[in-house]
Amino acid sequence: MMNDPLKIGIVSFAHMHAWSYLRALSEIEEGELSAIFEEDPERRRALESRFPDIAIYSDLREMLAREKLDAVIITSENARHISHAREAMLRGLHIMVEKPITTRLEDADEILSLAEREDLIVQTAFPMRYHDATVIVRDLIERGSIGEILVITATNHGRYPGGWFGVKELSGGGAMMDHTVHTADLMRWYTGDEVKKVYAVRGRNIRENLEVDDIGLISLTFNGGVIGSIDCSWSRPSTYPIWGDVWLLVIGTKGCIYVDAFASRVESVIEGDRLRWKYSGADADKVMIRDFIRCVEEGRRPRADGFDGRQALEITLAAYKSVEGGGVVQLPLGK
Repeated sequence: MMNDPLKIGIVSFAHMHAWSYLRALSEIEEGELSAIFEEDPERRRALESRFPDIAIYSDLREMLAREKLDAVIITSENARHISHAREAMLRGLHIMVEKPITTRLEDADEILSLAEREDLIVQTAFPMRYHDATVIVRDLIERGSIGEILVITATNHGRYPGGWFGVKELSGGGAMMDHTVHTADLMRWYTGDEVKKVYAVRGRNIRENLEVDDIGLISLTFNGGVIGSIDCSWSRPSTYPIWGDVWLLVIGTKGCIYVDAFASRVESVIEGDRLRWKYSGADADKVMIRDFIRCVEEGRRPRADGFDGRQALEITLAAYKSVEGGGVVQLPLGK
C-alpha cells in the first residue's frame, strides 16, 4: 500500500533550479508541493498567477507555522540558506539545500549540528550524483576497471546567471562558488577521499564590470595522492544554446574514463533563429528529489548529505583563499 505523498514546501525561487525541482515534484507520486515561500514581490506575483491552487507566502515563519509540512527544499540566495534552514529545522522539518550549502563553514557546521540534535535529514542538492552517466563512472571505478585513480580533470562551464549571482553579499562569490562544488563533490565521491591541498588562479574577468569572479582554475591534491583539476568558469556566452557542461576525465593505472554528461541532445536550426539544443538525457533532478523523499520516509542517509555539502564548500573557500594569497592552501581550513 502506497504511503500518502510527502508534503513539501519550496523556500524561494531566487535560484533557477527551483523550477526544475517543482517540475520533478509534479511528475512523481511520492511527494507533493504544498506551499511556497517567496518574499520577492515580482516573483511572488508570477507564482500566484501560475499556481493559484498552491498556498504562497511572503513570510517564512507564517508558512512553517500554518502548513503541515514534512520537508522543505531551500533554493534561496546562497547567503540566505542558513537562516532559512535554521527556521525550518527548528520546526522539525527535513531539508534539501541548493548548492553551495552555505557561504560560510560555520553556517554549514550549524546546519549539521541542528540535523544531529533534531534527528533530521539534510540533503545537499548535488544532482550529478544521480545522473546516469556519472553513476556509471562510479560503478566502473568501484569494480576496479581502471585500477587505482591517478588524476581526475573536470569542467563545469556555464553562462553567467545574472542577478544576485553577481552580488558577493548574496552569492558568496562568483563562478568558483557556483560551479566548483559539483565537480569537487564528484571527485570526493569517486575517490572516497578528502582534499588536503588546494591551489587556484583567477583569470581576468570575461565580464569586466562584474564584482565577482567569472573565470578560474583549481588544482586539488587528495590525501591519497590523487590529483584533481577543475575549470569552473562562467565562460559560455549568453547566446550559447545550453546552460553549460559537466565534463570529466578519470585516469587510472589500468585505463581511463571520459564522460560528457550532457552530450545527449537534439540540435535544431530554424530559419530566423539561432542554433538550439534540447537536452534529451537523464533526469537527475527527478531521481534526486525522489531519493530525498525516500530518505525522509526511511530515515536513511542521502547519497549527498549535509557533510558532503560542507566539504565541497570548504574546497571552494580554500580556492578563494589561494587566489587571495597566491599560494597553496592546506585543508582542513583553520588548522
